[in-house]
Amino acid sequence: MAASVQQINVASKEELESATMSYIAQGFSVTKSSPESVTLFKKKEFNVIWAVIGFFLCLLPLLVYCIVYATQDDQMVVIRIASISTSATPGLGAASGVTWSEDRQWWWDGSRWRDTQLELPPDVMLAEDGRTWWDGVEWRAVPALDAETTEPRAEAPAAPPALGA
Repeated sequence: MAASVQQINVASKEELESATMSYIAQGFSVTKSSPESVTLFKKKEFNVIWAVIGFFLCLLPLLVYCIVYATQDDQMVVIRIASISTSATPGLGAASGVTWSEDRQWWWDGSRWRDTQLELPPDVMLAEDGRTWWDGVEWRAVPALDAETTEPRAEAPAAPPALGA
C-alpha cells in the first residue's frame, strides 16, 4: 500500500526548519533533505493502548446490557374493559355484558330478570372445583348445588332503563 503524500509550501528557510522540527516532534523521521526541501516519513503503528480502549468502549456497553438483561423478569400485562373486569379479585372477570340488580341477586337477560339462585348468567367464571362462580364482586355457590327450591323469589326488580334513555 502506498503512503499518502502531503505537500506543504513555506516562504522561507526558517519556516522550512520550523515545520520540519514540528513534524519530527510528531514522530516523523527525515528520509531526504536538501536546502530547498525536506522529505519526512512516519510508519503507521498499531497502538495497543488505543486498541484496548476501543475494545473496552465496545465491550463495556455490551457487558452492562448483559447484566441488565439478566436481572430483568418476563412481564405480562392484561388489559380488560372496566365493566367486565373487577379489581376485587385481580385476573377474574364477571360475566361479560351482564346487567345486575342493585342487590346482585338478579341478572337481566335482555327480556326479563333471572334469579341467580336458579340459573347463572352466560360466560361466568367457575372455580376449578365447579362449586362456586364469580359475579364480579364475590364468589357464590353454583345454584344446582345450593338451591333447594326451583321457585324464583317473588320480588324481581323493575326492568332496567333502555340504553338510549
